[in-house]
Amino acid sequence: MSLESYSDFVCVNGHAYHDRKSMNTNFAFLSKVVLTEPVTDNQAYGEAIGRLATLIGGGKPILQRFGDLKRGRRSTWNRIRKGYIEPTLTNVVCGDIAMALPERILTNIIDGLERLNSVVPGVSNDETLLYAPEIKFFATQVETTARLETQIRGMYVAGDGPGVAGNIVSAAATGLIPAKAIWETVRPATT
Repeated sequence: MSLESYSDFVCVNGHAYHDRKSMNTNFAFLSKVVLTEPVTDNQAYGEAIGRLATLIGGGKPILQRFGDLKRGRRSTWNRIRKGYIEPTLTNVVCGDIAMALPERILTNIIDGLERLNSVVPGVSNDETLLYAPEIKFFATQVETTARLETQIRGMYVAGDGPGVAGNIVSAAATGLIPAKAIWETVRPATT
């Protein structure tokens, strides 16, 4: 895990080192929120959650055992140390992420992890460590053609930057669409 610092709040993000191994498996379990009238500013909503979580964490991300979350109690370093999973990010505060995340997001995370457990047994174990907040901010989607060409002729977009993907796999896959379109425009000149 790694720390992400914004102007007035902190978040966590997954991180893997090429030359350093961990016994832990890291993944993000996110709950997508799409706001509608009267509030439609997803960016401001995410930032507000980030600020609240940072307040609850005393300026640091919050770490909680899944079992503690389900039982409605805050985690402590003592309970975490007694567990068999060693946290990879320790510049955190043990606490209760339910104090920082909206109930809908919290319910989605708990339900989702319990459902995922049927596919990946053990993922919803009491010892599973949760870091919060992890907030993904996406750019406003750029208007494009089906080939991902913008209104500026010959300018194509792909990936997370222009908001046409929501994860690393989609970001990589969207690179193929404009690449094929560009190849089709230059190929006749070279054959």
